Amino acid sequence: MTGKLRVATLGIHHETNTFASNKTTLAEFNRSGLQTYAVQRGQQYADMHGQAQTSMAGYMQGAIQHGFELVPLLFAATDPAGTISSEAFETLGGEAVEMLLDQGPFDGVLLNQMGAAVSEEYPDMDGELARRVRDIVGNVPVVMTLDLHANVSQQMADQTDALVVYKTNPHIDAVPRALDACELLVRMATENWRPAKWLEQPPMVIGIFQHDTRDMPMKVVIDDLETVLARPGVVGGSVAQGYPWSDVYENGLACYVLHEDSEEAAKDGARWIAERAWANRAALHSPAGPTPAEAVEYALEKSRNRSSSTERKGPVVLLDVGDNIGAGSAGDSTFLLAEAVKQGAKSWLQTVRDPEAIVVCLEAGIGSTVTLEIGGKTDSLHGDRVRMTGRITRISDGRFEDTGPVHAGWRFFDGGTTIVLETEEGPTVALVTTRVGNMSREQFYSLGYRPEEFDIVVAKGVVSPRPAYQPIASEMISVNTPGTTSGDMSTFEYMHVRKSLYPLDRDAKYGLL
Repeated sequence: MTGKLRVATLGIHHETNTFASNKTTLAEFNRSGLQTYAVQRGQQYADMHGQAQTSMAGYMQGAIQHGFELVPLLFAATDPAGTISSEAFETLGGEAVEMLLDQGPFDGVLLNQMGAAVSEEYPDMDGELARRVRDIVGNVPVVMTLDLHANVSQQMADQTDALVVYKTNPHIDAVPRALDACELLVRMATENWRPAKWLEQPPMVIGIFQHDTRDMPMKVVIDDLETVLARPGVVGGSVAQGYPWSDVYENGLACYVLHEDSEEAAKDGARWIAERAWANRAALHSPAGPTPAEAVEYALEKSRNRSSSTERKGPVVLLDVGDNIGAGSAGDSTFLLAEAVKQGAKSWLQTVRDPEAIVVCLEAGIGSTVTLEIGGKTDSLHGDRVRMTGRITRISDGRFEDTGPVHAGWRFFDGGTTIVLETEEGPTVALVTTRVGNMSREQFYSLGYRPEEFDIVVAKGVVSPRPAYQPIASEMISVNTPGTTSGDMSTFEYMHVRKSLYPLDRDAKYGLL
């Protein structure tokens, strides 16, 4: 092959919580708490990712390293939420594949997907998009990068030549994994070579309390992957933890290996990882964490002893598992806030999504004192509204930027109109409009508040807040709160997962044919 390779990139990046009541419409894709431009075309790619640490940033770096022309088509990403409307997928997906057809031919395609997207028509939306891309480009190499929480499908594996998944949670390796994808694609395009591949899916779900790849027992699974990657002839491989709150057939752990030329060797590596994870399935799904009442009581006791203690200073950070915004929850859970009021917490900082309360505050104006019913407005799963009286100290457009380590490498954030209340009950509450995750301390710095100076901080998430808050926290506690991202899978009614899936079926079997 002569001349410079032309490589197209496109993607619709979404983590779909099928139990969430808030559907993801086209309007939701046109605004995002994660990016200034929720749908990006052309120069907007560079504006959003040129100085970020996202997969797209890795593609850009890969194009420079390998000397190929990267042609950005369309990239759409919005906050995790409920099922994607058919209109949203057909509009965005239709435009993306039309651009692929019109601007081709291409020597390769880089698909930037999350891997857990569900639309009204397609439970495996990522696989469907890959199929449409394949129909257009034929035997041109197609490589898809995925989030570690992907529910990997056989269709994703079949319609691409390679899958490349993050290895870390918190997700801090988006760029290096994108560079791996670029290296594989360039080799395929220049050598007319395709790796042998195998996808193995043991019938098990890894619990959200075990998703941190730095800690046991998940660390063992990643270590096993590294062992297989060191085998002769293995040219790539991934594990995907899966996304527990999608009611789809593929829900669960996936093990995937690429080999130079042997499908049997790829299969052997993938199955070795899967068998070892299966043997440890109980430890990999074990609900944990205190109740909201227990967590607040503990944090208050810890803060009372902090001044005289020789232990590490800093706030106790309570991770609101059941209202994990990064997994599609509502962002307006009140279980922890209600306990804070009940138990008399004073030095307390958190966000609550409440557009209705924000309207009241805007009418009252900065410096005013208002009484509000806060939170608990999306549905009946996230607690009751909490009546609070407070002084409005900040009004902001909610935009902030973080150039430091951030989960998945995001840089530009938009919480929508944001109001800060210093309440008479004690807690300081930032009321936000969008469901932007608590992944950056800049969210509070931009409002004039320093989380380091509070005794207790609530972060609505499980792992994604850790890169931001672990450096300042005296302790981080995952709280077993209810909600659409509860760590207890038995609280949800699954209709479409595999009939025998651990832990929903404690007697599930995994036998190799």
